Amino acid sequence: MKDIGKNRMKKAAAGWAGLLLIILVAASAMAAAVIDEMGRTVEVPDQPQRIIALTPSLTEILFALGLGDKVVGATTWSDYPPQARRLPKVGDYIAPNLEQIAALAPDLVLANREGNPPWVVEKLAQAGIPVFVHWPDEPQRLPESFIRLGRVCGAPEAGAALAADLKKQYDLTAQKLAEAQPVRTLLVIGNHPLISVGRESFHGRLLDMVKADNIAAGAPGPWPRLSLEYVIESQPQVIIVSTMERGQNLKKELAYWRSLPGLSGRNGFRVESISSDLIDRPGPRLGRGLKELARLVHPDYFGPDKENRN
Repeated sequence: MKDIGKNRMKKAAAGWAGLLLIILVAASAMAAAVIDEMGRTVEVPDQPQRIIALTPSLTEILFALGLGDKVVGATTWSDYPPQARRLPKVGDYIAPNLEQIAALAPDLVLANREGNPPWVVEKLAQAGIPVFVHWPDEPQRLPESFIRLGRVCGAPEAGAALAADLKKQYDLTAQKLAEAQPVRTLLVIGNHPLISVGRESFHGRLLDMVKADNIAAGAPGPWPRLSLEYVIESQPQVIIVSTMERGQNLKKELAYWRSLPGLSGRNGFRVESISSDLIDRPGPRLGRGLKELARLVHPDYFGPDKENRN
């Protein structure tokens, strides 16, 4: 009887071992080679179950794709949607904690070419963690990125829907501005020192999309530092202050720009502000950010109703 029991246990163990082998083989077969937006070949699971996003915008995209329950980690400033605030944090996107990332056992990490340094991607890849790099260098290409990310993360239909919605918002804003003439604009993303946006920056391309004549377009670099003399000589018609700086006193900064000698009191001169999250994060809210930016540059084409501010 003991021998029969032992044989049964051996057969059961062999059966479980075989089943485990089949599962492992099937799992490896479900992994597919994909090309990320940097041209890298990455082996990605067919249906990732544990995803870490290394920028706030990527976290937003995952939730918008309906994959919030698959996100197991995010970076420090990932605060939208509200559920993202409760996620385990893996540090700042510039220097995330690699050990903490590994401890969360992700089967996919999403990185950003502009925000995450190359060494972060290299170290994670060396540890055997699949890293798909997203590169949102142009607002017009973001819908394509939504489609690609939807496919990579196992939500192709949601990715296509998200892309279509953003494209629709782009088109609606363009239609509103069909007859608009360029307005001389300064977009301020840093006050101390004064930092604006160059022609080839993500923000510079947003200004082009809303028919803003960017006074910093001729300055060198994507984030040019400007002097007050340069600003006054350029005679902007509108100055838009972004809330990018943490801990800033926005009310004080707006009052400063409104009282600047050489600009204040000039007919038609305006100073406005915009939430940085709407235009800094290349994610699902960018269509809303573009519309708000367009409204600030061309208020006559949008009207004063509250709906246009949402």
